[in-house]
Amino acid sequence: MEYIYSFINKKLNILTFYLIIFIGLCFHYSIANSQDIYDQEWINQVVIACEQLEHDYAIYRDRGDAKAFANIFTKDGEWGRPNAIIKGRDAIEEYINNSNSRSLQEVHMQLTTTIQIKPIDKLTATGVSYAIVLEAPIEDGLPVTLLGFQVASESRSIYKLTDEGWKIDKREYTTLFVDPD
Repeated sequence: MEYIYSFINKKLNILTFYLIIFIGLCFHYSIANSQDIYDQEWINQVVIACEQLEHDYAIYRDRGDAKAFANIFTKDGEWGRPNAIIKGRDAIEEYINNSNSRSLQEVHMQLTTTIQIKPIDKLTATGVSYAIVLEAPIEDGLPVTLLGFQVASESRSIYKLTDEGWKIDKREYTTLFVDPD
């Protein structure tokens, strides 16, 4: 009889051991799974916020809205132009205002084609975007005759999470194609 109790106790101990392992694995899996969901949700939020900055960049630049355009950058943000780096919101706003005050009015349209955002950490993301820019003088009103595009470019950006939300901290672009004229 003692042998039977010993056998049952061993069997119960083994079953208890496997049950504890099973419950532990299930608990670990549920925590890991919920962590993955949280991380994916966070990644999606960052990507959406930074993609919106890319779209705002094109819209505000096209409309010549200097203040709104400057405000998509951090306070000390850098905007790399082909011949210079413009630093800070005030300087970026001034640059756009100066380009708006040309003697010959122009229509400007940036067609953003590809955007790839990669979160780096909780406060930083990087991105690459492609754009084709159309620009032509307005002589007799709209629509204007366009003989070609102005430029096709690749932009590389660093985004930062600030007290104001996600902003472009640094943006540099490389001209890939230009209109032959």
